Amino acid sequence: MSDAASERGVVIRGLRKHYGDTIALDGLDLQARPGEILGVAGPNGAGKSTMIKILAAETPQTDGEILVDGEPWSIDIGVHRVAVVHQEPQLFPNLTVGDNVMIGREHVRWLRRDLDDVERTIMGELGILDVKDTPLEFVPLAIQQRTEIARALVQDARVFLFDEPNSALTEEESNDLFRRMHALADAGRVVILVSHRLAELVQHTDRVVVILDGKAARSLEGADKTQEAIARELVVGAPGAKETDAQRVARISDAGKPTVEVSGWSHDKGEFHDVTLHVRPGEVLAIVGVEGSGARELVRSIAGFEPGAGHIVIDGQVGQDAIRNRTGFVSADRAASLFANYSVGDNVVARLGREIAGAGGALRRGRMSRIAHDIRDSFRIKAANVNVPIRSLSGGNQQKVAIAAAIVKRPKALVLEEPTRGVDIGSKEEIYRLLRHFTSEGHAVIMYCTEVPEVFDVADRVHVVSDGRLSDPLLVFQYPDVKALAAAITRLERHAATPAAA
Repeated sequence: MSDAASERGVVIRGLRKHYGDTIALDGLDLQARPGEILGVAGPNGAGKSTMIKILAAETPQTDGEILVDGEPWSIDIGVHRVAVVHQEPQLFPNLTVGDNVMIGREHVRWLRRDLDDVERTIMGELGILDVKDTPLEFVPLAIQQRTEIARALVQDARVFLFDEPNSALTEEESNDLFRRMHALADAGRVVILVSHRLAELVQHTDRVVVILDGKAARSLEGADKTQEAIARELVVGAPGAKETDAQRVARISDAGKPTVEVSGWSHDKGEFHDVTLHVRPGEVLAIVGVEGSGARELVRSIAGFEPGAGHIVIDGQVGQDAIRNRTGFVSADRAASLFANYSVGDNVVARLGREIAGAGGALRRGRMSRIAHDIRDSFRIKAANVNVPIRSLSGGNQQKVAIAAAIVKRPKALVLEEPTRGVDIGSKEEIYRLLRHFTSEGHAVIMYCTEVPEVFDVADRVHVVSDGRLSDPLLVFQYPDVKALAAAITRLERHAATPAAA
């Protein structure tokens, strides 16, 4: 069709984007119509986030055509008629939550204005109005993501782009966000949702376009739009071998003295208190709990990123020296674990000391390059070479770099927050493979998880934190499926209010 109706919404033809030798988009064709929610799926590195950044005027395209309601796309359209919610909040940490929501809507040149009624209402509904005067850097990731959502929703935009918008939200918060997306679509706006969560794509979108290698590979709608159909399009290569229950038991049984021992461990602001736990060599221990339970703070404290007091021993070393010398840490916000202005290779070796330093402290560039190339290959990081900017990699590949940078120092305990947040199925399996290989060498892994399927797939034991208290551990292999494990975890999440089942 060539009439005006066919040009309504966003029409993309032959969109290309190159980062040096890396091809992020390779002739993408796509149309997002007003009044619908268009889902976009694809493995990490497929070009989804690059498309979002181009539409939002955050990076220039190399070639191709974009129309918005028949009008050629311009930077002015990208800035003023496109609202975007990124997976990693693109905000200003030195400004308050309220100031971040008002960015682009100040309407005054010199004087600072107060929040208007629309902004107050949306912030109140998202539960962030009470922290409006708090600098963004002092609020947790979930509130930062809600701040980014609020900033998008207050704009009178024509096009709304959501790139993994609920990766740090609770189920209730996610449901509220999807309600808002449907309201925007019902009002005739263009809504595009990029997500790795297949159930949400099926439930909340009208169509799903699968992007592979920078091109639209297939569009699914109606009866064809199922989780199984999307998954089939996304799976590249054979899945890694999964451990049997017997292999899990053999790996962690008779492992000798625990690698990590914590007792009487408490948070100075009361987020958790009097915690006792241990992790054996070869074991993956998961800590779960809703935001505010103290679970996230507990895990971060074991790596020294939250204040903890009590007794801690890691590989025979005691106290803060043990934390400093025996642990590696990867934050849920991968940007906090990476140097955005560094290359892939420099990020991989940035935490090394003597291994890359020669006489007089001079860097041994040849050795740095060899280490970086070895890590790139063994971790299957999709990068043309180790000298490309870390920003040019997909989210899943950046996550693998962050984990590699922590592992390369060979810590006895690797501590992670939400290790596969916002990555696709294939990258999840790759990260699980890396963690299993790391523990197979006698190391321990402690991770904070928000998704029960992740606990079921990779953890050996799981503790639940509720109101700052730690439950007795659950042995994951004793549960026949994810639903059974989820039911047990849900009961324990309420153990502060009601006695938990044994």
